[in-house]
Amino acid sequence: MRLIPEWCTLPIVDPNDPIDGSPADLFSRADWYDRSIDWSARLRREIPVLVEVFGPPGKGGILDAGCGTGHQACALAERGYRVVGADVGEEMLEVARRTAQAASQEVKFVLAPYAALHEKAGGGFDGLYCLGNALAAAATREAASEAIGQFARCLRGGGRLFIQILNFPLMRARTPCVLGPRVATVDGVEYVSVRELHFMDDSVNVTNITLWQDSGWEYRAHTGTLYPVGPDQLQEWCRSAGLRVDKTWGSYNRKPFEPEQSTDLLIVATRV
Repeated sequence: MRLIPEWCTLPIVDPNDPIDGSPADLFSRADWYDRSIDWSARLRREIPVLVEVFGPPGKGGILDAGCGTGHQACALAERGYRVVGADVGEEMLEVARRTAQAASQEVKFVLAPYAALHEKAGGGFDGLYCLGNALAAAATREAASEAIGQFARCLRGGGRLFIQILNFPLMRARTPCVLGPRVATVDGVEYVSVRELHFMDDSVNVTNITLWQDSGWEYRAHTGTLYPVGPDQLQEWCRSAGLRVDKTWGSYNRKPFEPEQSTDLLIVATRV
């Protein structure tokens, strides 16, 4: 499972950890990730911007790269878009399929890493989005750069790309860099988590610590690696892939990106 991250798609536990029936086992399940997010609030923030960027539904459809449990894909399908969701986690896709069924929406979900996105999902899409800092979860410069190339290949000429990541240079300047706390209540138990970002030359280690109280206080910690994509670097990758960068926003309220103030970077680009 991944413990939220609106800013990061990152496993919380080592998949080799034994399952022992303890509350910590929740973190190995995609359904816990799904239940830990306030989807109503998140969709109210994200969907109007996606609709604005992509325009009215067209024949080419929309590709969700790193779709997770499928809520954005289903929300767009409800608005008339043909949507394909792609993710590298089969368990996430299983939850996504249940999400679509519960919402009575037809969304196609495919298992596909970024490197095989065009092969698995196809091309000719009117739009493609990659949210929640999922691009950084590619973990290396080469993989993140290749992902942008794959995104471009999946779009038709004139198709639009929307990406949301952290403003990593700003995060790097914070010492220590701690995000949160985030609070989620699952089955009557309150879980509180914080994330600490430790920057190295070409990567960032993200440590997620989650605390909860059962018979006493317990915690679960896990460290993963992201690639800290920089704003200039991302725009250069887009241009190299044949994408024209149209907008750089600092948040979903569409305010211009401010390198020394904006927590997030949102890019809108067009395949030319």
